[in-house]
Amino acid sequence: MRGKPKDRYTLSLKEDTGDISVAKRREDALKKRGETWYYIGFVGEIGFAIAIPIAGGAILGTYADKVFLTYPTLTLSFLFLGFVVSIIGFIRTIQEIIRH
Repeated sequence: MRGKPKDRYTLSLKEDTGDISVAKRREDALKKRGETWYYIGFVGEIGFAIAIPIAGGAILGTYADKVFLTYPTLTLSFLFLGFVVSIIGFIRTIQEIIRH
């Protein structure tokens, strides 16, 4: 069973004045900063998981409509498909954040 991680401190003694100082280790602060960037990366991933399938579906649908002369049927179909894929990608990304 894992407990709460213990804080780490650095004990410093200044030779010229004899002062003693205790400071929390810098690596703990850097670890928290790294976690912040990790979650900011997930936010960007969520944006791409939503935007890319929808935009791709619209572009692909527009192209298919021009080829098969079915405007707007395929555009709307691929747009809806992109929307469904983006929801699935969003859910998977959120599940990965929760697992972390």
